[in-house]
Amino acid sequence: MESSVYGTGIPRDDAFRSKRLDDQRAMGGDAGLRLAALELQSRAEAYSFGYQQEWCGVPVIRLPDDIVILQEIIWHSRPRFIVETGVARGGSLVLSASLMAMAQVPPRVLGLDIQILEHARRALAESPFAPSIDIWEGDSVGEEAKICVESFIRETKGTGPGLLVLDSDHSHAHVLEELRNHTPALPVGSLVLVADTLIEEFPPGHYPDRPWDQGNNPLTAVRAFLAEDSDYRVSEKWCRRGLLTEFRDGIIERFR
Repeated sequence: MESSVYGTGIPRDDAFRSKRLDDQRAMGGDAGLRLAALELQSRAEAYSFGYQQEWCGVPVIRLPDDIVILQEIIWHSRPRFIVETGVARGGSLVLSASLMAMAQVPPRVLGLDIQILEHARRALAESPFAPSIDIWEGDSVGEEAKICVESFIRETKGTGPGLLVLDSDHSHAHVLEELRNHTPALPVGSLVLVADTLIEEFPPGHYPDRPWDQGNNPLTAVRAFLAEDSDYRVSEKWCRRGLLTEFRDGIIERFR
């Protein structure tokens, strides 16, 4: 951090940006650093690290790296809507709506979940961003969910890209079906953020009480989806930005 570019002087902006981009790429490709990050993340799970953050007073099940990167994505892409599968305690929906507002985009956020618990409904209703957030209870891979998402996108004013965040059931079959269900409605330029791709990197049996594991998880679903849909590709800009992250190699973009 004390180089001529990162130091306390006043470096040329293009030199700073170029150096930072080089370091981002190098960090994303550093296998040893990634292993160390996975070990830290695994150890932190003993203390439910992913559940320790709040956003605007609502628990948000997001890692700090991913919160910052989501802010960057929203600031740069100015999405006109955000659709999320997996509501949990509601914090992620509040996070998305607030970041859209900060980016001076009228917030329009839709959350879908198989069950939306009362404490989540209450937290969302009491949020200052409540008018910008819709929730829908049901199976995110069902036909009704597909119709709901299509209608929500169609009724959102303006043009331009959107965001789709998948963070519900993490099994291969479910995530793949979510991708097949909801990506056709996304405009060109939209991003899809698929959570918990890191399951593929953990040792087999890391989640003994869950159906997902190595070979059966969101990352395997992303790879299968990209093999069958040529309108999407891995977003090289974003997919390896985080170090402690749920989204490594799980951020894809619609490019045509």
